[in-house]
Amino acid sequence: MAPVGTRAVLLRAHAYGETSRILRFYTESFGLVSVMARGVRGRSGKGGMTLATFATGELTAYIQRNRDLQTMKDFACIRARSRLGSGVTRFAGASAVAELVVAHADQEPNLQLFGALERALDELEDLPDDRVVTASLAGAWTVVEALGFAPELDGCTRCGRPLADDEVGRFDLAAGGMLCAACGRDATGPRVGPIARAQLRGLLAGRSDPPVTHERRHLALLSDFVTFHVAQRPLKSFRFLGDLMPDEVEG
Repeated sequence: MAPVGTRAVLLRAHAYGETSRILRFYTESFGLVSVMARGVRGRSGKGGMTLATFATGELTAYIQRNRDLQTMKDFACIRARSRLGSGVTRFAGASAVAELVVAHADQEPNLQLFGALERALDELEDLPDDRVVTASLAGAWTVVEALGFAPELDGCTRCGRPLADDEVGRFDLAAGGMLCAACGRDATGPRVGPIARAQLRGLLAGRSDPPVTHERRHLALLSDFVTFHVAQRPLKSFRFLGDLMPDEVEG
């Protein structure tokens, strides 16, 4: 069997035995792929592989479609993204994006998802500290959209009426989007006004400038939406990211 090459992002790494690792990549050509990398532990410096979490490179592996664990031949790093480890919030944001991909992606190529993942990690590495949380939210929402689960923000999911520009509605998790003010009277979801909706649209478009207001509330909505529609479980990385956010002052 001949090895094949594909561009790939390393999402997770686990030690296996004394010298090997099990690596999980999201790849351009094969979707989510787990590989056994034999003899790579302890290999660093000249002649060693750069196998840093969140790195992009060219993965060469022996791929068999009916196997859950493939065999890696080589990984040539293109972008290491070492700055993602320079701050705990930056690392938490990258971990949230990566965990979201691991939680739902499958072994089929999705070029939109691969692009969203790379852009999210690049943004998180390059942006200043005061935009990292918003960039984390934007990166996660763009991944959610690439997975096919974008929320409905412009029309009421119950009656179909377009929301007015100044209308305050409620977000219905089960329906995956907004309820107008009338339909939302008996609903228990979070209230979402025009400013928050505009910020959500920006996050779905991958924008992190300007930073959103009420970051904790945005994260809570994202986490609840992902739990309900994407992962069917709360993601630990979202909770970790939330623990790092400062408390919001009501006013």
